[in-house]
Amino acid sequence: MSRPKIVLTTVGVLIVHKLAESEKALWEGMKGTDLLTLREGNARKQRELEKRVLARLCELDFSKASGLPMIAPELTSLAAIGIGPGDEIALFAGESAAGIFTARVVSQFIKQVWHASAEMEVITGLQVQDAALFRSTGVPRYTQSVIRWLTRPGLAYTHDVILNASAGYKSLIPYTTLLGVIFGVPVQYTFENSDIVMTLPPVPLKCDQEHLTRLEPLLAKLDAETELPQQEVLQGLNGPDRETLVPLLEMSNGKFMFSALGLAMYERFKSPPALEPSKRPVKDKDQTRNWDKVPNRSPAFERFKTRLADCQWIEGFRYLNGVDGARRQVKRVGQNLQIAYDGIGLEVATTARHDDHYPHIQAAILSLME
Repeated sequence: MSRPKIVLTTVGVLIVHKLAESEKALWEGMKGTDLLTLREGNARKQRELEKRVLARLCELDFSKASGLPMIAPELTSLAAIGIGPGDEIALFAGESAAGIFTARVVSQFIKQVWHASAEMEVITGLQVQDAALFRSTGVPRYTQSVIRWLTRPGLAYTHDVILNASAGYKSLIPYTTLLGVIFGVPVQYTFENSDIVMTLPPVPLKCDQEHLTRLEPLLAKLDAETELPQQEVLQGLNGPDRETLVPLLEMSNGKFMFSALGLAMYERFKSPPALEPSKRPVKDKDQTRNWDKVPNRSPAFERFKTRLADCQWIEGFRYLNGVDGARRQVKRVGQNLQIAYDGIGLEVATTARHDDHYPHIQAAILSLME
């Protein structure tokens, strides 16, 4: 059984440029509305125009490539990838009336036709009028938004994640590709005017961890403060460390800030946060007090439960049906752990907040088994 997909995609404005003649008057009457009102769908005649465009899109056959990229490249590429119930689509819209309107229509189509979920985010600085603003604000904000999705705990264990490079801003394609390479996520795009999906597969990427470890306190401060004076960043750095650091930064008015590449590299390779102990009282962790569910619990299992509740990284546990025979094992499923102990199953919530935390907790649980 295939896993649900999460597809991250930018959204362009071609739907607005291809409005029917009967729709253009409605657009002219609402395009000057403030962006917050547009995002909420409360501009005058906005709902009527969205309904008309959506009805026209629903009449198209997205199984055929002919002509579709000239109408709605976002939907064409998503159709080629294959979207269905249970999938999630993140739509990154430009900071413009046309971008927001297009994202709202695409979102409604995804929900109504494909019965998938769609979430729109307007990216500050993502526009086509000001190249400097696009580079200094739009690209970093887009990069940050994608990273927030890619670093969700347990995401790789529950979904197939795809970066869609076929729609939206062509200037973002290099950054989308870099994010895919750095975070090990496939980047997909449709080939020219076809429904053929091309995939740039994830490739192993190594980082000079020694240099990054030495630079991490400085990078963490830069991440927290957004920008730092040039002298503060460069002072005391030896040649190799400076060569490692400078390509990750951009300078403006005598101050350094992360480039999009630098931000992605830092988020991908920085040290994981500390594994914090649970604050829940030990007596509240055990949710298996219903003896009727498992009448044949052994004394060894009861002792194991006591030790499990005492483990500082355990938030709580409950019964889980369908475990395998007499095996004793611990495996990760999403953000939780599943334990099999002599035919009895437990689902365990932990304090893990990073993928690196889980092996440590799993080893600790295995050591508690007699």
